Amino acid sequence: MIKKITLSVCFILAMVSLAIAQKGKVAINPQLPGWLQKVNVVNSKPAYKNIQDGYYLFLFEKQNNIETKEQYSHIIREISNGTGVQNGSEISVSYDPSYEKLVFHKLTIWRDNKPMDKLSLQNFKILQNEKELSRFIYSGLYTAYLILDDIRKGDRIEYAYTIKGSNPVFPKYSNTIYFEGNSQIVNVYNNLIFKPGRNIQTKNFNDVPALKKSVVNGLNVFEWQNSMTKTYPANDFEPSDYDPFARVQVSEYNNWQEIVDWGLSLQQYNSKNSAIINEKVAELKLKARGNKEKYLELATRFVQDEIRYMGIEIGEYSHRPNSPEKILKQRYGDCKDKSTLLCNLLNANGINAYSVFLSTYLKKETASLLPSPSIFNHETVVVELDDRKIYIDPTVANQRGSVFNNYFPYTAKVLVIKNGNKELTETTQQNLGKLKSLVVFNVGDTANTSKSTLRITSYYSNNYADNFRENLNTDGADNIEKSYVKYYSNLYPGLTIKEPIEIQDNETENIITVTEHYEIDSLWTRSETDQSKRLAYFYGDLINDQIISIKKFRNAPLSLKFPCTIEQEVRIILPEVWDFKNENINIDNDNYRFLYSAKAKSNTLTLTYYYQNFTSVLQPNSINDYIKDSKEILNTLSYGIYWNGTGPVENDGLNFKLLSIAFLVFLLSVFIAFYLYTRKTAFNLEAVKNAWRLGGWLALPGIGITLNPVIILVNALKQGIYTDKVWQGIQLNTHSLLLNLSVIFTVVFNVILFVFSIFILISFYKRRDLFPKYYIVFLIFSFLVTLLDTVASIYINKLVNNEVLGASEFYSVLRIGIFAAIWITYLLKSERVKQTFVFSYPDSEWRKAVVQDLNENFRINNLEQKENIIKEQETIDTEENERL
Repeated sequence: MIKKITLSVCFILAMVSLAIAQKGKVAINPQLPGWLQKVNVVNSKPAYKNIQDGYYLFLFEKQNNIETKEQYSHIIREISNGTGVQNGSEISVSYDPSYEKLVFHKLTIWRDNKPMDKLSLQNFKILQNEKELSRFIYSGLYTAYLILDDIRKGDRIEYAYTIKGSNPVFPKYSNTIYFEGNSQIVNVYNNLIFKPGRNIQTKNFNDVPALKKSVVNGLNVFEWQNSMTKTYPANDFEPSDYDPFARVQVSEYNNWQEIVDWGLSLQQYNSKNSAIINEKVAELKLKARGNKEKYLELATRFVQDEIRYMGIEIGEYSHRPNSPEKILKQRYGDCKDKSTLLCNLLNANGINAYSVFLSTYLKKETASLLPSPSIFNHETVVVELDDRKIYIDPTVANQRGSVFNNYFPYTAKVLVIKNGNKELTETTQQNLGKLKSLVVFNVGDTANTSKSTLRITSYYSNNYADNFRENLNTDGADNIEKSYVKYYSNLYPGLTIKEPIEIQDNETENIITVTEHYEIDSLWTRSETDQSKRLAYFYGDLINDQIISIKKFRNAPLSLKFPCTIEQEVRIILPEVWDFKNENINIDNDNYRFLYSAKAKSNTLTLTYYYQNFTSVLQPNSINDYIKDSKEILNTLSYGIYWNGTGPVENDGLNFKLLSIAFLVFLLSVFIAFYLYTRKTAFNLEAVKNAWRLGGWLALPGIGITLNPVIILVNALKQGIYTDKVWQGIQLNTHSLLLNLSVIFTVVFNVILFVFSIFILISFYKRRDLFPKYYIVFLIFSFLVTLLDTVASIYINKLVNNEVLGASEFYSVLRIGIFAAIWITYLLKSERVKQTFVFSYPDSEWRKAVVQDLNENFRINNLEQKENIIKEQETIDTEENERL
């Protein structure tokens, strides 16, 4: 909820805005700056798939003259389609009129290679660009905004402008130049122009184009040019310090001590003679009674809670703090104002306190950069007291407990603005707080008049208490109570408040206790598939909000919610004593920990959940494990029981309706398979007599054919679709009809595939003549079933979970398709297949024919042998007679 800004502040902002607006108008000068360098471009176009928002940048040119404090920009944008007409027909340039002047040189629409001049001062609208006003920061930025008319597909929009001036708060030059973006750019050109005496340092990040150095008119010229840049898709939950784009940092600062000295120069305020400051210091000393620790706590709480956050950061006050006296008088300030005031109050009582510069985006990556004041965007305080260092963020309100245990929300490389400091220091974001919740359901029976009660007791400590206290002060207890009722009513229709919410704040220990009492009319809901059953579900909902759901691997790191320590116990007191299975899950690694247990004792079932993140960023090499673990965690966070007429049991029993469907399909499939196998077919006696044995390449599909029945059966059981838990969960979904059909489809075709695979197995080893034909049918059928199942899964996930599954879901379809194509071709072409699968049904007929053939061959062979013997004997007798 956004806080309302007071009328007095609004009036101040309006007066300041009016004064700046008078000198913030756009100027037009067709004459380009004389110091510009000539840019040569390549005439090309990105692939259509790399064009986003319907347009692309043909040229992105930035030339920087450090000496004249001018930055020239030249952009050519080409409209590719109707979406580009919508998204690319506007021009906006932001600038700070307190020290900058905007001059437009060119605005041309190119259509069919013919220019149309559109540069007109009256077409510009000067808008106040206060994007951070909701965060109570007024920057004084303005935007020159122009809406182009009559833009068409194929148009090129070319415009050029110069921004003159620089923020006087920075004595030296620093900048970061980018060469890539989320969409492809055809030509990118950047340069720096400066006097040879300047010590300009550069540091490259990622694949930066080559630097070209030259001297033109006595000035150094650094140039970078690139074409057809790379693109990097944006990922959800990317850490703020992740930056894959090619860029170069430029800085004129030599070391971190220069930044420290610069920071000290901005804080040169003498508050010793300030009556209002001295009065406040005396007041705090009186309350502390000589105790410096107490004084530190009082001063910190005063600045955090009573100096409201509001920053008017115009011009040099983007980085220069206001005087402590002014801050105390106006009772508001931004981070640097509040830090400066706190340091002055503490130093006035002999407590050493120093400002701390840090980047809330770069965090620890700050150490990889060149020294520069512009990389920091936040200011806090470090206190040195009794050999201890305490980091304090004065902008964090409503902190309580000991100031030494204050939650500091940053792990970062920071710069302490202390005289003589030359290096960065690392701060640690400690995971000190915890959210602990006890949820007690006193479950009524299924009678219409029986109600259930729900009591929730939550304990918020340290940073969790700070956040809750902030929400309480912002929204009020009444709105918090209403939001809780709305939330739980979505889970349990018929829920009403039994007693008002109780909030106890132990500020000394920094622990807040919240107690809620509800009554539920309809905890038990009737099952749609079995009207005799009543269902009830319970949730580890606090952990559910901490899990980030991602579906596939990515190369970018993942930002986790940190710090995060949540412990939730759900205690379910049932009307009678029933049996439950004990369950335990333990997921523990260097990044996170999840513990779950379900235990029953007497009539009470207790579900215990614990989740903790140990890091704020998950690196890519851990993302696959997180995807698997997060699915298991989310599946564990809901627990369902049902009442079957005698007593509630867990929803993991067998669903007999699905089993009945499977059994009927099994009988029908067996009947069809038996009919097909026992159909009488003709045989070729010669082929049968000379049949080849199983071997050769047939050994490879033979392995799969042998294992197919087991694989299909195991996969079907692993899906768990025959359990009542899955089936009842479907009935609670708004798309239950679609999910029911999907489950039935899966059951039917799994059974058919199982029977079919046994049919193929028997046919293969029997070398049946029908095997090649039906194995081809089996392969095609398996491919189509897998394809339909995959398409259905994608559609159902999109409809039910609003999740878009990636191309990886089709890998199994592709694998089965390739396997089927190879072996279908082999079955149709192979001579071994033709010579092996030749046996018909019934076996008795071809066996009888083979026996008869063998007997006939045997009789003929005997006659031939007898005739041969007689002929031999006659020959012998003839020869004997002739000899005699």
